[in-house]
Amino acid sequence: MWTTIGIVGLAVVGATSLTTSALFSDTDSTSTEISTGTVDLAVGAVDFAVPAEGLEPGDTVYTPVLVQNNGSLQLRYSVEYRTTDVTSPQPSPTLADPDGAPVAPAAASLATIVELSVFETATCDATSVATAPLLGSVAGSSGAPLASAFDAIVGDAATGQQAGDRPLAASTSETLCVRLHLPVGAGNEFQDTGLALALRMQAEQVANN
Repeated sequence: MWTTIGIVGLAVVGATSLTTSALFSDTDSTSTEISTGTVDLAVGAVDFAVPAEGLEPGDTVYTPVLVQNNGSLQLRYSVEYRTTDVTSPQPSPTLADPDGAPVAPAAASLATIVELSVFETATCDATSVATAPLLGSVAGSSGAPLASAFDAIVGDAATGQQAGDRPLAASTSETLCVRLHLPVGAGNEFQDTGLALALRMQAEQVANN
């Protein structure tokens, strides 16, 4: 009897072991990589064709500015400007008061009188801007000179779509025309003065924004 029970027990263990090892199985795997795109804006130099003798009242100068999207994503960008006086105003010649005594006119900053405009045109001269879309313009005055800290002139650097923002597809470029005008009414106080102009473009992705 005990021998028979032992044989039956071994038979049960054997059957269980055989059933477990008989389950079919398989393993497979796969993998991939993800990468992000790039927003890469490049801006060309600003180089006004100023006469060697300097500007005189009524003069207008132009410079093309190349804007490139070197990234892989479509972007939109805005344009900001900043002006800085770069020379100490030393107006000349001196004027004379009613008694004949020489009087030097009060020095003034060009930021209080010049006009700055940005146009959408690759050909940058008086003829082309006459019919080109005007993207933005600011004019200095004695009470409100051109900005000395970066301020918007085209679009808005705030996140998201803003009025005037410029869209630019990946691996493309466009040329803007920047015009600077010294009004004919500029007086002696603007003689021998200088102004530095800086432009800053700020870009952001278009998709999901």
